[in-house]
Formats: sequence, C-alpha cells, structure tokens
Amino acid sequence: MKTNYPFYGWMPRPLGVLVLLMLFVPLFFSGGTYLSNINEMAGGMGVLTENFQFLSLCASIGMSMVFPFMLPYLQARNVKHVYLGGYILLALLNGVCAIVQSIPLLAVCCFLIGFIRVALVLNTTFVIAPYLLGIQTLDMFLYEPDSPENAFKNDHARTLLMPVLYCYILCIVQFSNYVSAWVAYEFRWEYTYLLVAGMMLAAVFLVSFTFCPAPTHRYHLPWRLLPDALLLTVAMGAFCYIMVFGKTYDWFDHRSMRAAWAVMLVGGGAFLWLSAAVRQKRVLELGIFRYRYTWYGIGIFLLLMLVNSSTLFVTTYLKMSTASGNLESAAVSCWAIPGCVAGLVFMLVCVFRGVHFRYIYAAGFLLMLGANLYMYFHYQTMGVYGHIIPPTLLHYSGMLVLYSVTCAFAMKHLPVRYFATWLFLMVAVRNVAAPAVGTSVYGNWLQERQQHYITRLAQDVRSDSPQFAARFMQASRLGKQQGKDEVEASRLASVLMKGQVSLQATLVAMKDITGSTIWICLGSTFAVLLMPYHRKERT
Repeated sequence: MKTNYPFYGWMPRPLGVLVLLMLFVPLFFSGGTYLSNINEMAGGMGVLTENFQFLSLCASIGMSMVFPFMLPYLQARNVKHVYLGGYILLALLNGVCAIVQSIPLLAVCCFLIGFIRVALVLNTTFVIAPYLLGIQTLDMFLYEPDSPENAFKNDHARTLLMPVLYCYILCIVQFSNYVSAWVAYEFRWEYTYLLVAGMMLAAVFLVSFTFCPAPTHRYHLPWRLLPDALLLTVAMGAFCYIMVFGKTYDWFDHRSMRAAWAVMLVGGGAFLWLSAAVRQKRVLELGIFRYRYTWYGIGIFLLLMLVNSSTLFVTTYLKMSTASGNLESAAVSCWAIPGCVAGLVFMLVCVFRGVHFRYIYAAGFLLMLGANLYMYFHYQTMGVYGHIIPPTLLHYSGMLVLYSVTCAFAMKHLPVRYFATWLFLMVAVRNVAAPAVGTSVYGNWLQERQQHYITRLAQDVRSDSPQFAARFMQASRLGKQQGKDEVEASRLASVLMKGQVSLQATLVAMKDITGSTIWICLGSTFAVLLMPYHRKERT
C-alpha cells in the first residue's frame, strides 16, 4: 500500500487533508429536503408544510440505518469507488427531488440520500484520522483495549475528536441553510437541488483526479439484519408520521393516523421480538441497555433535542415582530456558526484541563437556559433583528457542547462490540425520535396556548371599550380613504383588529412557553449535576 494512501504520491499531505475536509461540504448541503425553504416548497407543490418536516425525518431514518452495517462495510470498502458511486447516486437523487412531486417517492429518495450521505461521511471520517495522525480509528471498533491506560487514551481521543467533527459539520449545515434560502429567494427552490447535484459532480471530479486506485474487496452483506432493518425503518417512519401530522389530523380522528399507529405497533413489536428472541447479531443489541451510561446518553439527547425545538420561536418571532423575510430569517443560521466555534473552544479547554463530565453538561444546559432567558425578556410587537443574535450564539454554543460530548461519554466503559449499536441508537434518538417528539410537543403546546390567549384577549375587544373603539374607527377611516364603502371599511377594520389580537396572543404564548423552557433547562442542569457517575469521571 502506498505511504500516501488513499492519494497519489504527488499529493502533499496538507493538500490531502484539505481535500478530505472539502468532501464533507456537498454531503451536508444535501439533506433531501430544505426546511429553510419549507414555505416555498409547500406553496410550489400545493401541499402541507408538515410533508417536508416528515421528509426531513425520513432522511434522518436513512442516516441511522447505516450503522448496523458499518463494520463490515468499513472493512471491505474501496475508498475511491465508494466516493465515486456515492456522489453519483446523490447527484441523481437530488435531480429526482427537483422534478418529482410525489410525496411517497420523495420519502424514498430522502431515505436513500440520508443513508448514502452517512456512508460517505464514515468513509471520510475513517480515512482522515489514519491519513493525518496515523491512528487506525477502525481498530477502536474492533478490539478491546489491552490496558486501562489505552482505554483512557481511546476515550480521551474520542472526547477530543467529537467536538471538532461536530463543529465542522454543524457549521456546514448552518451555512447550507442560508445558501438554500438565498437560492430560493433569488431564483427558485428547485435550483437548490440542482446546485447540490453540481457539487456532487464536482466532488466526483476531485476524487477521480486525486485518489489512487485501491484493491477491491468483496462485501458480504449481513442478510440476517435486513428483516430487522426493514421492520425498524417502517416503525420509525410511522412514528414520525404520527408526531408530525398528529396536530393537523387530530391524532385518532383520521384514517391515516389510525393506520400509522397500527403500522408502528406491529412493526415495532415484531422488531423487538426478533431482537429478543433471535440470538444472532441484530440491528439493536439489547445488551447495551444494561449499561448506565447508555441511559444517560439517551436521556440527555432527549432533553437536548426537546429544548432545541424551541428555536422555532426565534424565526417565528423574527418574522412577526420585524419586517424580515425568509432570507433574513435564514441569515440567523450564519450567526450559529460563531456560536458553534465558541462551544468548540469551550469543549477543548475542558478536555485539556480534565473537567468532570457533570460540569460540562451543566454548562451546556446553562448556556441554553441563558438563550431562552434572553428571549423571554425581548418578546415585543416591534422587535429588532439584532436582539436575535445573542440567544442564537448562546443556544448553539450550548448545543455543540451537549451534542458532541454525549456521544463520547456514553461510549465510556462500553464494550467494543456495542459501539456500532450505540452509534445507531444515538442517531435514531438524536436525529429521529427526539426531534419528532420535540417538534410535536412545541407545535401542539404553541397551538393550545395561542387559543387560550386569543380567547382571553378577545374578551377585552368590546364596542364599549374606548381604546378598542378608537382603534376600530381609525382603521375604518383608513379603509374609507382607500375608496371603500362603509361595509367594506368596517370589514377591513375587523380583520385588522383580529390580526392584532392574534399577534399579541402568539407573542404572549411564546413567552409563556419560553418561561417553561427555562425551568426545563434549570431542571436538566440540576439533574446532570446530581446523577451518579463513576469515580474520577473526567475527560
């Protein structure tokens, strides 16, 4: 094997590292669907915005289903061929997404995009560490450490690697949100898919030019995992459908919702039965649940993604209280980048100083608490764009801290044979179950609070109220100046008054929920400080 593998011998090593980092970029621009363009996409196709939330979760399901097949794939893969085939397939799938309008077909495409994307991410991740540092990262997933010192060394390396990797990935994702919104604003939302397809073809050219040929190994697909994978995919898809469309279809009041419940229970039950009854290696090794840190990791991810769902209030408030459009709202994503970098710096300082995990977790939740506390005192009908920047920085700093350290933390004291299972469980909880639950909770919570405050505020809108009568007459007079008759002017005034009540009710509802989120963050902080750890559990 060449010493400069996987590149040609003429490639300088710094340039090779740069190429590997560049190969991440098109992968995280390709998300299957782009939630920053959700209104344009829904309007262009004439469907509900919930469809695109569901499609985004389908891509996350595809991401999670790579990990059961991860180890045989990484052992047998041909690095160059995986890149060429994967990027070409992603270009074709993005082209399909740009032209079709069938939601079931788009769901399949999003699932495949998520699956292929993570396969290519693993291909890059398990090349860059050996190429840059000479560390055989794959050995950490195959062999138990031969001494406690080596076990700590591996744990420390993972705790150091995860923040760097996640910071780079999150920065690309946040920048891609702005770019996709800009393309939709300046051109058409379909062009975002064409842009990503072009980036994939550019990556194919880059790989063809810089990567050397490698011997091809036969990949033996573990067929016994396919029934588990199919059952779990269907069950997770049905669960996401229920969470996303529950508010729209009134839960059990719609035929599709009842069908989804049946599919989820039958598919999930069959999957659990196979996992418990069959002794061969399965997609979900139930033995992983014997370890305390597995439950810690699941709980922290659930809390993190629940609180993370409150960020929808930031863009909602920005559009309601300022004259900002979709592009300006997407620009908030750019302010998340310095927040992620600040979180990375904080994490690296903690790792090098050996800070206890409990204090790192507490700091992460306190940063997110600070973001919500700032927003709580800035809700108003006439907002300022600059007020959105500080909570964005605080929120993404805290999210980066919690996002990155939990992955490495739950792998401590975990046998190597469960590492791939934990990665699958982590992505399934963090990217599928927790966002679906969090979005559903905050969406239904906001709707309930809105109706409560609309009813409450409407009681003050009476004809005998001097304040209301003055505003109504002013709006009616404005309508008459525009050439409307008495009836049309009164109707216009009624619509304007209703809009003012709805705006005020929504702001009060968001402030109410943000206040509750502050208590959730505070409770989470105390929980991570008080829960038991192993002795001297440091980074």
